[in-house]
Amino acid sequence: MNLRARLLWLCLPLFIASLAGVWLLSDMILLDRFDRGDRQHLADEVRIVHNRVAYEKQRNLDIVHSYAWWDASYQFMRLPQARFIEDNLDQDLLGILGFDYVLFVDRDGHILAQQWKLDELSERLPGQKVPDVPRLRDGILRTAIELGALDIDGDPHHSLDQLLQIEGVPQLLLSYPISNTAGTAEPAGVVIAGVLLDNARMYNLQTQMGASLRLAQDPVQGKDWRTLNIPTGRGATLLSSRRLLDENSQQMSLLYLDSHGKPQLRLELTSARPLYQQGQQSIRLFLYLTLALLGGAILLAYLALEFRIIRRVTSMNREVAAIGQDDTPSRLSPQGQDELGQLASEMNRTLDRLEQSEARDRAILDAIRDGYFEMDTHGLIRTLNPALCRMLGYSAEQLSGQHFSVLLQEQDLRRAQGLYRQARDDEQETTFSAPFKRRDGRLVSCETRLSAIRDGQGEFQGFRGILRDISDQVAYQKQLIDLAYRDTLTELGNRKAFNEQLQQAVVHSNRVALLYIDLDRFKQVNDRFGHALGDALLSTVGERMRSSLRQPDQAFRLGGDEFAVLLENAEPDQADALGMRLLAVLGAEYRLSGQLIDFVTPSIGIAFYPQDAGDADALTRAADIAMYQAKQERNRCYRYTAA
Repeated sequence: MNLRARLLWLCLPLFIASLAGVWLLSDMILLDRFDRGDRQHLADEVRIVHNRVAYEKQRNLDIVHSYAWWDASYQFMRLPQARFIEDNLDQDLLGILGFDYVLFVDRDGHILAQQWKLDELSERLPGQKVPDVPRLRDGILRTAIELGALDIDGDPHHSLDQLLQIEGVPQLLLSYPISNTAGTAEPAGVVIAGVLLDNARMYNLQTQMGASLRLAQDPVQGKDWRTLNIPTGRGATLLSSRRLLDENSQQMSLLYLDSHGKPQLRLELTSARPLYQQGQQSIRLFLYLTLALLGGAILLAYLALEFRIIRRVTSMNREVAAIGQDDTPSRLSPQGQDELGQLASEMNRTLDRLEQSEARDRAILDAIRDGYFEMDTHGLIRTLNPALCRMLGYSAEQLSGQHFSVLLQEQDLRRAQGLYRQARDDEQETTFSAPFKRRDGRLVSCETRLSAIRDGQGEFQGFRGILRDISDQVAYQKQLIDLAYRDTLTELGNRKAFNEQLQQAVVHSNRVALLYIDLDRFKQVNDRFGHALGDALLSTVGERMRSSLRQPDQAFRLGGDEFAVLLENAEPDQADALGMRLLAVLGAEYRLSGQLIDFVTPSIGIAFYPQDAGDADALTRAADIAMYQAKQERNRCYRYTAA
């Protein structure tokens, strides 16, 4: 493939990548902004519905209040008369007030007066299973009593205003204690009233909204709900997160709970996504224009490369191909002062180095067991021996010309670059140890000794170095470190690891929770079954602790039957929850060597930095005090409190 074809294949991916980058940025930034606008619009509609429902609840409750705190109503409850029912509870008045039923109920739950408007339920609630009227009446009275309508306890302000489903019929249930007009008399009963949420009322609720409203009858799904108001004894309202029905529509739901916290009614609001759709159209137009501009720019760049670079590179290629032939110069002609000119000069210097290196004893490099390499001033590998190829799993062709960074991990690369600069400037041999990447992806620990290469004039020309495999030495060192910081019985961290990690946590974390754990009655295991079974139980405790923690390296055995757990940046509730989980896990019975041990239980003390202690030692003491307090109070899990 010639240079022109390579440039074409180089420009084509760049063109595609640029276009893809523009599209991704547009999708992530612009479309996300449009989508946030649609989401905010839907959230505003949800709040409008919530406020309108709250307004209707309060308005109807005020009407019931006016009937309940009325001398005539109070006298009727004390001395029922048919005249009161005829004057105040006829069907026409019920329709004017907007209620579907009104009941006057005494303190014993007996109905003294009632008026119902429950005719034509199947027409008012099409598509729903409608119960028979007597069953619905009984359900309304029973539900009002269950929700505490009669739990007045002398409070004339005790009231109910809740959205419910009673016998499958959605409705607004209201109640208010009956007293005199001033509200000072002992309540003689309650007025119970209700409004059925039929199609007509749902339509009125939806008017002047930019979204469609539906009363959902299917069961509540999912747990992604948040409270829209503060839960009280009169119920609460939950709001779902937004759900995308498809590319052009979105939905949110309001879930109304009764005073017992049980889900009752769910309102679904569905709206279109006009801003998102407009954003998609705008981005498509923008991409078409960007496509045209990028295509023109690439064409101009290609023409410039043809006349400014490709033809000069072709000339240099002919001269390089002629080197070594009879009666031809062994150097390239000058190509100017730009990058191509610098390349020609560098190639001439390379020819000088090649002539000087013809006498190098290649056999020595091929025979040594350690890897040998040479790099130029840019860090590109130019020379290597077979031992280096075997060590790293590459062939000479694959590794030659590669930058040394392909062999190092990101965290080691910056350190290597600093050492290389030191070797270049100080003219001293530098030793560097790090894991090197093999071609198969595995890491091999190596040590390299690096020195600078300089020409006859003392100018820096690159590096040469020896690479030695020190994997066995590194593995042995890691084993020694692990033995120093690991409890061999439980495979948890030991006290030395605990002390160091606790100090680091207190210094670098805003909050630290320390759980101090002691196994109660563990000594009885050693006394009754022997130390071998006691060790087996401690090993099992270590396994249970590791399986109970997201980060098992935060669990430690401090000695004997004492353990500790460190939680960095954890909330108190998280620490308490972990303590309760460890109580259950470590307190479960143990079956070891045919023996059932069910009397060993943990006591856990919890302390927090900086709330309970200002340093690591104080935090340890506070957790230890809390643990002994848990033992004394048989609380099993106790949070430290200052005396």
